Amino acid sequence: MNATRTDDLGIVTFNVRTGTCERGTPDAWAERRGDCIALMLGGGYDFIGLQEVQWRPEDPDCDQAGDLRRGLAARGYGMVGRSREARPDVGEGAPVFYRLDRWEPDPDAQGTLWLSETPDVPDSRSWDSQCPRAMTWVRFRELAGGDPTGRTVLFANTHFDHIFEHTMLLQAELSDRLLAERARPGEPVFLTGDFNAYERSWPVRHLLGETVLPGAIRPAPLPFRDAWRECHPGERDARTFHHWGEWTNDNRIDYVLFAGPGVRPVSADIDRTLRPNGRFPSDHYPVRTRFELSPAAR
Repeated sequence: MNATRTDDLGIVTFNVRTGTCERGTPDAWAERRGDCIALMLGGGYDFIGLQEVQWRPEDPDCDQAGDLRRGLAARGYGMVGRSREARPDVGEGAPVFYRLDRWEPDPDAQGTLWLSETPDVPDSRSWDSQCPRAMTWVRFRELAGGDPTGRTVLFANTHFDHIFEHTMLLQAELSDRLLAERARPGEPVFLTGDFNAYERSWPVRHLLGETVLPGAIRPAPLPFRDAWRECHPGERDARTFHHWGEWTNDNRIDYVLFAGPGVRPVSADIDRTLRPNGRFPSDHYPVRTRFELSPAAR
C-alpha cells in the first residue's frame, strides 16, 4: 500500500492498546513498540490516526506518545494531539501523525475537542461517559516540493466511550456536528477512530447519514461513507477487536470514514499480520485504506 501517485492518499487507523496494560507479559508496550512503529511505517501512509496512546514521560516503558513521536519523526512524520485529560502531557489520547513531505497543519485550524456538553473544556465528560473522550482535528494543506498545491483536507481522529450505546450516539452526533461546522465547501473530510460500536449500531448509522431515534437525534449535517465497507460490500468477517486473539466476533468497531466530493476509496483491508514472535502488535487490528482524490478536490 505504498503511495504511487500524487492524488493517492493513504490512511490507517490503529488502537495501539494503552502502555500500562499487560506489564510483565510478552504483550507489554516495551516488547511491541518497535513492531507497532514498523507497522505504521510500512504503508507509506499520509495520515495515521491512533487511539489509546499514553503520555507518560516519567515512565519510559509506557511513554507511548514519546516513543511514537521519536520513532515516526525519524522517518518523516509529524504529530498533532494531546492527552484527553486535564494536563496535555499526561494521560491518554488520540493523536494524528502526518507525512511532513506532503502535508502541513494549518496552525489556525487544529486542536482537541472533548466529546461532552462543553467540548472546549479539557477532561470534561457528559451523557454517562465512563471517562473523558476527545477528538483531535486538523486541517492539512498539501505540499508539493515544499510549496502549497491549494488542496486542503480536514482530518479528525477519535475514540468513543465503551459502555452505553446512547453515550456513543451523542458523541457521534457531536463529532459530526463539530466537523460540519469546520469543513469548507468541497473539502474532503476524514474521520478515523475506535467507535466501540458495530456497523448497525445507532452511532455508526448516524455518522453514515441514517435516521436514528426520530425526534430525539437530528440527522447528521455531514453524512460520512465507510471506506472499508464500500470496498467489501458483502464481507461478513469484519472484526477489528480481538483481545489478543481470544475474541472471534465478526463485528467491526474501528473505522475510516470519509465525506466530500472528489474522494473515492480504492482499497481497504484489516491488517491481521502477527509480530515476528507470533504475538499480535495490539488487541485491535489496524484498518488500512487508500483513496483517490480527483482534481475536483483541489
